[in-house]
Amino acid sequence: MITEIQIAGEATYPPAGVRLSDLKKINFLFGHNGCGKTTISRAVHDPGCRAGYAVTWRNGRALEALVYNRDFAETNFGEQMPGIFTLGEESTQAAADIVRLSQEIEQTDRQLAGLHLQLQGENGTTGRQGDLTTARTALENACWASQQNHKDMFEAAFTGHRGSKAAFCDKVLQEARAEGVEMKSLNDLAAQATTVFQSAAPAEASIPVIAFGRLTELNEAPVLARRIVGRDDVVVAELIRQLGNSDWVKQGVAYLKASAGTCPFCQQTTPPGLTQDLNDFFDEQYLKDLAAIAGLERDYAAAVETVCARIDAVLAAPGRFIDREKFEEHYVALKAVLELNQSRIQSKRREPSNSTELESTAPMSEAIAAMIAAANEAIETYNETIRDLGAAKRRLTAEVWRFVVEERRTDLDTYAETTSTIGRTIAGLEASVRDKTARRTEKAQNRKQIEESITSVRPTVDTINRILASFGFLNFKLEVAGERNDMYRIVRLDGTDAARTLSEGERSFITFLYFYQCLAGSTSATGMSNERVVVFDDPVSSLDAEVLFIVSALIRKVIADVCEDEGSIKQVFVLTHNIYFHKEVSYNRSRPLDGCLRSETFWIVRKRDNISSIHRYLHNPVKTSYELLWEEIRSPDRPNLTIQNTMRRIVENYLIHLGGLKQDEIVAMFDGRDSQICASLFSWINDGSHSAHDDLYVAIDENSVEGYLRVFERVFEKTGQGAHYRMMMRVSEDDAEGAETALSAPHLEIVPGIKALT
Repeated sequence: MITEIQIAGEATYPPAGVRLSDLKKINFLFGHNGCGKTTISRAVHDPGCRAGYAVTWRNGRALEALVYNRDFAETNFGEQMPGIFTLGEESTQAAADIVRLSQEIEQTDRQLAGLHLQLQGENGTTGRQGDLTTARTALENACWASQQNHKDMFEAAFTGHRGSKAAFCDKVLQEARAEGVEMKSLNDLAAQATTVFQSAAPAEASIPVIAFGRLTELNEAPVLARRIVGRDDVVVAELIRQLGNSDWVKQGVAYLKASAGTCPFCQQTTPPGLTQDLNDFFDEQYLKDLAAIAGLERDYAAAVETVCARIDAVLAAPGRFIDREKFEEHYVALKAVLELNQSRIQSKRREPSNSTELESTAPMSEAIAAMIAAANEAIETYNETIRDLGAAKRRLTAEVWRFVVEERRTDLDTYAETTSTIGRTIAGLEASVRDKTARRTEKAQNRKQIEESITSVRPTVDTINRILASFGFLNFKLEVAGERNDMYRIVRLDGTDAARTLSEGERSFITFLYFYQCLAGSTSATGMSNERVVVFDDPVSSLDAEVLFIVSALIRKVIADVCEDEGSIKQVFVLTHNIYFHKEVSYNRSRPLDGCLRSETFWIVRKRDNISSIHRYLHNPVKTSYELLWEEIRSPDRPNLTIQNTMRRIVENYLIHLGGLKQDEIVAMFDGRDSQICASLFSWINDGSHSAHDDLYVAIDENSVEGYLRVFERVFEKTGQGAHYRMMMRVSEDDAEGAETALSAPHLEIVPGIKALT
């Protein structure tokens, strides 16, 4: 049985969705055309066809859904319709076996439902599995209390498990299985936590060692101390040596070349061969020495840049184990010496004949290297301590969890005992479910095999044709068709096809009768005994009053069988926009005036601003039935077939149920022939409204109806309710000649609330 239907974002239903919940065996839904009723029937027929459909079945067991709506009519009505297999009458024993197996399957289903109820409860969250959840929740709350009590002191130990009660409880259960962990008191753990947890820090990275060897090597370059001069065997060599101005001469050679034979200094014509003598003086060795000085200048600058970059990196993140201020002092001193040495190298390049000596960088570089080495040694010692602290932290963390386990020992033991007991019960129930499910499958297979052997499509043809004839549809009928005689077609009496020439009312009626026969059969050779949910979605469109009445009667028969747990139909949905049909099909004399039966629900489907909504009522919300009954009596075109039921309901509602009178008391108010007529009226009414109508045809004489209507009026006059009769029949007091004395106001008190109905 369906317990809930949800529709979200489909047709005119809002994305947030609507819900029909706590559904019963019988469910009535009323709403105007286009409000969204058919969408509900489609959701029942195939919940998986749209993402916005969701149907919840009791105990998770889905039943076969048979849905009568316009989709059914369009799919099944045509030149040929699938045959409906029903049980034949040739094998009484086989039919009895099917009934027996169906009853056994139904009994097994009830047993399975009971087992599921014990396992999961009615809403899937209680039962024995719900007991497990309750026990787990109690343990989670108990464990969480320990977390709340000790979280400030042991925050580090609880890290990773403080996000939820479930996670913390899982950790406690895990630690409860651990062995070899020493149990300590809360005071001891608190004392250790102060040092171990609070002092814990990440490992420190060591400082990269700075290499000063290249600077030392360049400081001692031989070219710096050597005086670089020209050759001695050149004519001008002696003069240059006496003047000691080789550096000056070397610089002037470039000017001499540019002066075109004139001395750039005295403006005299230079002697022949002077340029050659000067070039010979500054020979190849001289040039190599100059290149060596230039290379030394480049290498020294690169070495200085490398060393300074390394030192700058240390200063950017000196760490906790180096004295940044002292380290920076050594660096400033080193940079000063390096700048001085670079200046001296530049001077040597300008005046290569001079001997140059660079300042030593050893004191500063050694001091810097010593500070880095000392810092790295301290870092290694610290990291070793950190590594030991990590082990201590892990050990203390395990001891903290051991303390929590022992603190919750009673709760853990209770949980273990409870879950063990419940677990055994659940295992037993699940084993029973598996066993009974296997037995049900076996019985269903046996029933299927029997059904295949004795089913036929012929009985459905005979039944539908008999109903059509009973209601005067004599110009067409069904006959068996198809290559395997497993289909139906609609034909005229001469055998020609009639499917395309039926009126809308005829088409609707025969389609409904076809669906109605599906309720007791199947379009395959098996399955007619399957449990089902049935939906009637506006089955009375285009039907006249008499056919509407019989459709209502047929559906009421289905509803009655469902309420009595007879047959394979377990739940019914009736959706309509027709007020009269709704009142006819939902009528039940046992229903309280302002309530509903335990087996039924009432809903109104509305659409406003193109948005559909569904509203539940605790009573039948469609109210105008009493007025409709009198309107049918007043109508000169009243249907003879339904007038019996109409008169019965008026008498029962007003005089018997509301007025408190009894049928025999009313008959006793008449004398002689009138008494006989009154008794006959009651007999005729009850026969007309309650008889089985096996042939579904009752011929009623128009004169008989008029005669009994006159007696019907006399009943109201005799019971002192003539005024009410005239009011409902729209007859004024002046026109009521010969009527008995009008009903006084006090007499109205026997029918409280009647004005609300009228």
